[in-house]
Amino acid sequence: MIKKSVKLLVGGVIVLTTIALLGHRAIIPRLIPLADLPTPSGVYAVGTRIFEWTDDSRDEWFTEEKDDKRRIVVQVWYPSEDTNSGPVPYLVSADKWLPALSGILEIPQFLFNHLRYIGTHSVLDASVNKQIKGAPLVLFSHGIWGMRFQNTAQFEALASRGYIVASVDHAYDASLTLFKDGTIADFRSGYEGELSEEEFWALRNPQLKTRVSDIRFMIDTIDINKQKGDEVWAVVDMEHIGVFGHSYGGATSLIASIQDERIDAAIALDGWMIPVPLDIIDSGSDKPFYYIGRESWPDPLNYQQLNKFLDSSTSQSTLFLTGTEHFDYSDAPLFSPYMQTLGLSGEIPATELAKKLEDEIVGFFDHHLNHESKI
Repeated sequence: MIKKSVKLLVGGVIVLTTIALLGHRAIIPRLIPLADLPTPSGVYAVGTRIFEWTDDSRDEWFTEEKDDKRRIVVQVWYPSEDTNSGPVPYLVSADKWLPALSGILEIPQFLFNHLRYIGTHSVLDASVNKQIKGAPLVLFSHGIWGMRFQNTAQFEALASRGYIVASVDHAYDASLTLFKDGTIADFRSGYEGELSEEEFWALRNPQLKTRVSDIRFMIDTIDINKQKGDEVWAVVDMEHIGVFGHSYGGATSLIASIQDERIDAAIALDGWMIPVPLDIIDSGSDKPFYYIGRESWPDPLNYQQLNKFLDSSTSQSTLFLTGTEHFDYSDAPLFSPYMQTLGLSGEIPATELAKKLEDEIVGFFDHHLNHESKI
């Protein structure tokens, strides 16, 4: 039987980033120190933009509406010109996000309110740095209940070093997707109770196919916009593409790299390997693949599947970090040192772990995407 606890293991970063803090801005700093994201390590300022794309070739399988096509929100981080404009907040449209998160997780909204005060280093709609030409492209896939911006510290680090980073809200699989016309794609990927093995695959197979198709559609759309001369996408080097993801997004990234010849390399951050189809587990991959995660999972099957896949692959590497937890591989532990105190983060100090992950991610993509980071 597939137990409901899977949802906690592979769900988004949200629970852990929210239940740790509470109260009002006026009293939070006295009780629990809040922290903005680390300053990006590269030489470039960072800009960000938000896009909404519709794939007219795909019906939306999460809904029953006739002629409903797959629609996603994509956010990009890129090297920008220096600007005096203020950075975008971590949680854009907080007044819409916070009530939705409260309803999804059945947790009082005041436990989420601190998220509206977290700052980033990215300026919305900033101009692309004029020095940037032929920038490698890196795509990101979140986990179940995740958010496109849940690894912003890593996105900003990559962008500040000369990368273009695009992250997607997998609609109906993300905690929430807000479209510019005001409509909302709510979370529909959960389940109640237990699933049989047959029910598990009946749910996860089409879901995973949709996620991988989202990644491939992103590449298609970026290439089209590059040819049209869009300011951001025009500087992308479509010959050097990487993908990474957290939890279920790790599985998504791995499969996308195998199925799409345009993708050169993939990283899974504490990736959930159980839903990866068995034919892929058995056949492995010849693409560079890097698994970074904690030493063990509550379900031993996860690493049994990983080991089978690695044994069948020709260009793979792993890094298992002692004293880390599932959500340490996102922005979650950076928001407060009390994440550790409450047992929501591992033993490694948040800034130390963030620097380690940044070095590993950037180093891997620098090598396999033929890029020299600017620091």
